[in-house]
Amino acid sequence: MKLTILEKKTFIAMMAASFFYGFVMTSFQVQDIIAKKALHALDWQITILVMLWPISNIFSIWWGKILEHSHSLAKYYILTGIVGRLSLIIMLFVTDYYQYLGLMILLFSFNAFISPAQNAILQNNITPKNRGNIFGYTASFITLVSVIFSFVIGRILDINENWFRYFFAIVGLFGLVHAIIMSRIQLKKNHNSDRAFISFKHIFYKPIVRYLEVLKKNKEFAIFQRNFFIYGIAFMMLLPAIPIYLVEYLQMDYSQTFLAKGILSQIGILFLAPIAGRLFDKKNPALFTSLTFLLLSLYPLILMISSFFIGTSSANYIVYLAFFIYSLAMSGIVISWNISSICFAGEEDVSMFQSVHVSLTGLRGVFAPFLGLVIMKVFGIRAVFILAFGLFVFASILSFKLYLKMDDKKWKIPQLWKDNIRKIFPFN
Repeated sequence: MKLTILEKKTFIAMMAASFFYGFVMTSFQVQDIIAKKALHALDWQITILVMLWPISNIFSIWWGKILEHSHSLAKYYILTGIVGRLSLIIMLFVTDYYQYLGLMILLFSFNAFISPAQNAILQNNITPKNRGNIFGYTASFITLVSVIFSFVIGRILDINENWFRYFFAIVGLFGLVHAIIMSRIQLKKNHNSDRAFISFKHIFYKPIVRYLEVLKKNKEFAIFQRNFFIYGIAFMMLLPAIPIYLVEYLQMDYSQTFLAKGILSQIGILFLAPIAGRLFDKKNPALFTSLTFLLLSLYPLILMISSFFIGTSSANYIVYLAFFIYSLAMSGIVISWNISSICFAGEEDVSMFQSVHVSLTGLRGVFAPFLGLVIMKVFGIRAVFILAFGLFVFASILSFKLYLKMDDKKWKIPQLWKDNIRKIFPFN
């Protein structure tokens, strides 16, 4: 990987920031388990908690518009670090679920800024041939830190679960350091220095207009988002079911749940994210995403199989296998979710494209987790696993169909292979 001087400086800063973001990532992975076990949250309260991340992403519409017109990313990183990260120190005084929920709202609401801002840095400072590779290395380092921290905190909470308050206080401090380091990254050009000042009115009105404009003008991007939306429904249906399944059905302790959700679920990202990044740089994003969706479909399928072994020692090991498969698939999905928008944005500012992508996560987050909870209560947890499996496969097929339609020379499919595929799948 040959890097320019600017790319090297950016890469070093992003890797340094990744160390501290690994602690923040751990909190995302285990906050629902902590609420379920330490605060005895009810099923509907867990569902609300897991909805915070997707719903907060709706704010990304406005973050994207702000970044399009901003002269600097630094001040927004600092704001995110103070309000959305350092505020977690208040967790030291939390005594019930609702106080915990309030701090989680702050944590996730400001997190909607991170992805568009990070993509702006990648678009401006990193050449297309190195973007996936560099992002893969940072994702892998984040995961390494998160895996180690998950193992340690799981052991600690098995000794005294009330120490979760200190865990979040550490996350808040390190989250602030991450924001400070990222704020110091200088973009190749004065970001949007030629843009006019954005009025308060335009902050609320223009983003929605721009949001619809992006989807209307870029048809391939719109189809790509539709497919990701279907995948996201399945993914979010599983969010409330997983902590309930691990804690209530399988009776796992902190070490076991953190092994599944905090370690095994990320081990694939740790080792494969750089490889996935290199593959992403060379492949069509639709094909790349199709393959990862198909692999991910095995995750709920194996969880469903494990439900037939509840009460035996085999159940936990089958669940661990499911989370390992999940981690393999997520090594690709993390890349696709975070930087596919750059491929479709072309020469346009990627901030708004990524904001569209992230905000659609919020839209499905309004209903999908509760849909999963209702299906679980009415038809049983196996029904959630089966439906998620079907939706993952469906999203994979639609993404492969998009791949067949894309005719960019960079992603050209051999005509003979395309003809043979269309004999089997006669798409238009």
